[in-house]
Amino acid sequence: MIETVRQGLTRAARHFEDLPVGSIDGKLLRPLVAWTAGGYTVEDPPPEEFWFGALAIQMVHEASLLHDDIVDGASHRRGEPALVAERGVAVALIEGDHLLTAAYRVAARTGSMSFMRAFTRAVERTVAGEKAQGRARGRILDEDEYQAIVRGKSGELFGCAVALSACLRGEDPEPGIEVGLRLGCLYQRVDDFLDLCPDAALGKPALQDLAQRKWTWPLGIVPLEAFPEDLHAFAREVLVLDAAGDSVLRGAVRLLDLEVGKVLAAAETAGVTSPGLAEILAGWVRRARRALDAREQSMRMDRVRDEAAAIGSEWTDYFAEHSKSFRFSARLFPKDEGRLVAGVYAFCRFTDDLVDDAPKGISRPELDGRLDAWRRWVERAWQGEETGIPFLDEVIGASRARGVRPEYSEALIRGVEMDLEPTRFEDLAALRVYSYRVASVVGLWLTELFGTRDPRILERAEAMGHAMQLTNILRDVGEDWSRGRLYLPLDRLNRYGITPEAIGLAVESDGLPERWEELMEDLMGEAERDYARAFEAIPELPAFFRRPVAVAGRVYRAIHREIRKNDYDNLHRRAWTSLPRKVWAGGAALLDLRRAASAQLGGEAWPGWQEGQSRPSGKVRWVRETGSGSSEAR
Repeated sequence: MIETVRQGLTRAARHFEDLPVGSIDGKLLRPLVAWTAGGYTVEDPPPEEFWFGALAIQMVHEASLLHDDIVDGASHRRGEPALVAERGVAVALIEGDHLLTAAYRVAARTGSMSFMRAFTRAVERTVAGEKAQGRARGRILDEDEYQAIVRGKSGELFGCAVALSACLRGEDPEPGIEVGLRLGCLYQRVDDFLDLCPDAALGKPALQDLAQRKWTWPLGIVPLEAFPEDLHAFAREVLVLDAAGDSVLRGAVRLLDLEVGKVLAAAETAGVTSPGLAEILAGWVRRARRALDAREQSMRMDRVRDEAAAIGSEWTDYFAEHSKSFRFSARLFPKDEGRLVAGVYAFCRFTDDLVDDAPKGISRPELDGRLDAWRRWVERAWQGEETGIPFLDEVIGASRARGVRPEYSEALIRGVEMDLEPTRFEDLAALRVYSYRVASVVGLWLTELFGTRDPRILERAEAMGHAMQLTNILRDVGEDWSRGRLYLPLDRLNRYGITPEAIGLAVESDGLPERWEELMEDLMGEAERDYARAFEAIPELPAFFRRPVAVAGRVYRAIHREIRKNDYDNLHRRAWTSLPRKVWAGGAALLDLRRAASAQLGGEAWPGWQEGQSRPSGKVRWVRETGSGSSEAR
């Protein structure tokens, strides 16, 4: 539609000599409103006189923009240098005067005295509204005074535009003028709102009205008691997100929605019922909502960056505080490699905490927004930008330099996103999608980070992640249930006649569901098969990497023993391994690793390790349950 309007205005301009109109640019909102209010279509176009009236209205608007730029000392308009900034006040002033006076000549070509009366009134009151706003600078206004100003400076030209077709048809223009006044006030409210959104990409500087001490209606919502000296501090400190993720301006968008309803009701009463009018108004509010979304996301990015940066440069302490089992094995890394391992862990833990440690009462959209903000920082780090987050810059920088795939960090974020909704996994294959994202990618990331690309070894690193995540799930069934989460595969529950409802009842009591022990042994067996497959590849890892991986796997697997010691009660008790047990398990892992290396040197195949196995026992066929439920021999 806008191209049709642009072409009509261009044709109208060609009827005049020496008209100070170049290319017809801009959003052309007033001619668009005139077209829409008139009910025209490409198949049923307006008369030629319509285009003269619409062009005259647009010329007055363009003249007002030039004058605004002079008064405001503007540097840019529509993303380009303003005429006043480029050629000076005198040129801009004369150009604006020429547009304004020539507009009367164009308006006269409509041949409608009714339109000329409406047009001259609109021009005079537009200027009067600008003067009134100038006199009001620096003062806190009430709604009535604000409304009176914007009806003049913004509403009158829209009123003239809505009434244009009625004037040409010889009908009473007043109902249309009133609708246009309301519509223009809505547009000004949107424009005022956008001025407070630094990320709105308006084509002019943000916070310009505020800098010029112009009172606008959103300031009454803040509320503002005096004009701020530091505008950007005001934007940071006043227009902030609350715990639920809403900013102060979110309520302002809801008020704009209500104003749209009022304008459309007035239009219907006045007989201006074009369907396109509702779409134009909805588009204005959508723009405000998008600008606010961008502003809020920018604020979230600042908040998330500050939270991540607070971990500081010594993220090994963060690592030690939040992962006792993994930290125990990571002590075996050389210093530099251990720092990178701790950094990868810090990335994973921080990503997870964005959801699990979010403030209570936080909304789902805000959780989505926090993760999206973090995703953007991660993308910047992979692109080589400095984020100001020490562990992210160092770890992603090293990963990028060593050819690690960025898909791993994205997969982990997607895995955490899966926890935003109560999730049920139909079978082990579905659970493996989740465990791949939140656990296997960590092993894959570290394996590639330390120089291994062999697909066979990467496959077993993936298996280690599956095993460790399944162990975590079995350890935390009761704790996860309290968070509304159940990770146990439903087909395995059905195999033993256990329902989610039975688990919920057991959590509330001191007991366990019938056949719970069998279910736990079944799933621990699944994890143990993956541990065994993973161990096959450990002797082929770089020398410094073997011992911590072997110890980590064995220490995690030792949690199964603690579950058994707790009589399989993982609904009310959390299994954990004591330091002596970690030492015992770690020592056994190192002994098995040494024997595995000896077996390989002697030409024997070392298939894996299991609890109680102390030496290679010849070739063993291992059976692994695949995600689909079938088995394959290894």
